[in-house]
Order: sequence, then structure tokens, then C-alpha cells
Amino acid sequence: MPQQEHIMPFSPARTITALALGAAFAMLVSCAPAPTPSTHGVPQYPATNTVILQPPPPTDDDAAFAAAFAASCTKLNKQPASKTISAGGRTFGTYGQWQILCSKVETLPTMAIPNFVKAHTREVKMPGPGKFTGYFKPALEGSRTRHGAYQTPLLALPQSEALRTRTRAQVMATLSDYQPVVWLADPVDAFFLHIQGSGTVHLDTGEEIHVGFAGKNGHNYKSIGKTLLEMGELNPPITADDIKAWLRANPSRADEVLHSNPSYIFFKEFEEESPGAYGVTLTAMRSLAVDRAHVPLGVPVRVKTILTGPKIPFNQLMFAHDVGSAIKGPSRGDIYMGHGDTAHALASTQNAEGDLYVLVPTL
Repeated sequence: MPQQEHIMPFSPARTITALALGAAFAMLVSCAPAPTPSTHGVPQYPATNTVILQPPPPTDDDAAFAAAFAASCTKLNKQPASKTISAGGRTFGTYGQWQILCSKVETLPTMAIPNFVKAHTREVKMPGPGKFTGYFKPALEGSRTRHGAYQTPLLALPQSEALRTRTRAQVMATLSDYQPVVWLADPVDAFFLHIQGSGTVHLDTGEEIHVGFAGKNGHNYKSIGKTLLEMGELNPPITADDIKAWLRANPSRADEVLHSNPSYIFFKEFEEESPGAYGVTLTAMRSLAVDRAHVPLGVPVRVKTILTGPKIPFNQLMFAHDVGSAIKGPSRGDIYMGHGDTAHALASTQNAEGDLYVLVPTL
């Protein structure tokens, strides 16, 4: 199953586990109250964890919600109906309950689906405080062959364990031991693609290919924002754009900073846009990267936060379609913003506290 890393800029006020395109603090985690038995076999949560779902904001896109729900249903329908959906010691209904909802939704007009789902679910508020950053899928310039500006490879996952477990610095020093998937023109963009986990590459032949996560070397991720802070090169708050600007302005020292992060991601090519960790194509503003140790993949969630860039409330039904190495904790989320310049701008500024609710079927 694919796994993505996302970047979190460093803040001295909190412990940093990674660097994300939206500035983010590591979240504090508190324990959730234990569920009480239910006569229907589905644990019921205390009333303090159940809230009434507010109407979606005016910008809500019913078609996008329906597409994301249909994507989840393709996977939910393949599970045994009696199997419970669990994560982090909590149970969020059964697959059979979601399968009933999926079958009923198939007969509904698109605009009726969100309200139908809300009417047949209850919410479980995840313990917080929550933190929501954002990510997007970048488009880069590349080539099948190494020439000219195309000097930075995305490497295929090697079969040899010895090759798979080398640090980033060791991998980059022994490129001839690896099979490149594609060569990129910009080493900074290449590094940030490791963070995003997947993207589109425009080849010098005019072709377009999709690349995504194939595996990682097993070394822990270290924030290069933290490295630059420790070096005295940048001061908080540090954004992804700050880091990119420093790397491009200091090419002779860039490797020193990049190699301070020993983690390395291997890639593979996809015929279509690479899926998220749940195995479905991501839907902009409807797919969320979560910590699957606390939130089960595939289920609907509600995110209540602020879109940091435009400074507008965001109260949106979404789906747990992806994961990220930097996404840790029960109320931690990374909002998939989509493609293009607008998505990039939203993702690079997104950094807000908020609340995360998991929807549990009541059928």
C-alpha cells in the first residue's frame, strides 16, 4: 500500500516529526473515552463525542463528494460485511453497515448524497487538539534519459535489501547501483516530490507520466527546516517556499542540508494518476491524509478548520484516503488540495488548528 510523506515547517514551540508544505505544529494527543456496549454490537460513544453535523459551507461540491464516496465504496464493498472497522482501540461500525449505505447511495441523485449520508451517520469527535495542513500533486519537468539539465533521478525500489536500506546520502553517492524511473530537471522539486509522495512529470518528448510511492529506505525522516534552523540559516516561522529559496540560493550547500534527512523514497510509474494509500484516486478538497493508527482508511470524516491562505472557514465532509509519515495523532490531517498553482498556494500556506470527526453509520 502506498505511503506518502508530507512536509511540516519547524516551530520551536512543539516537537517536530517532519516538515510539511503547510506550516504545522506537532499535535498533543489525549486519550479518548472508552466506548460502552451497544445492543446492536457496535460500541456507542459518550454523548460528549457525538455532535450534530452542521450544513456544509456554500462552496461544498456535491459532485466531488459523490465521486470520493464512490471511490471509497469500491474498497469498502470488498470487505466481509461482519468485519468491524477499527483503529486506535476504537470501533467505527462494520463494513456491512457501510455496504448498505453504499448500495442506497447508488440510486440517489448526486445532490442528495451528502444529506443522505449525514442523516444515516453519527459523529465521533477525535481527541485533540487537531492540526490541519495541506498537500498537492506537483507537475515537474523530466526526461527518460540523463542529459542536460535532467540530472536528478527518481529511483525504482531495488530488490536488494542492502540497496533499499542505504541513507539518502549513500543512495545519492551510488546512483549507478539503482534503476532510475525518470530524471528530473530540478533537484529541489525532486526533494519535495519525495515529501508529496506522487506527482506528474512532463517529459522532454512531450509525453506525460504519473509517478508515485513504491517504498522507502526505512530511515526516520528528519525535517530539513529544523536543520536550517539549527544552522542559523532560517528563522521561524519557516515555510516550504523559504526552504526552496534557500536551497536554490545555496547550491553548494544544498546537499549538506538535504542529506541531513536520511529518509529516501523510491518511486514507480503509474498508467493513471497514482492513488493514495487507500488505493483510490484522490479527490481535491475531499480526500484527507490521516494517521491510520487512529483513523480507519476509507471512511467519511468531517474536518472543521480554517483555510489559512484565504482565511475562510472550512467545514467539510471528506474521506480518509491517504496517509503521511508526518501525519501523526488522532486529530491530525493533511488536506489534499489537488493540482496546479491554486492547489500549490493553498497547500503551502495551510496551517490551522481544528477538529476531526469520524462518521459512524447508524443503519
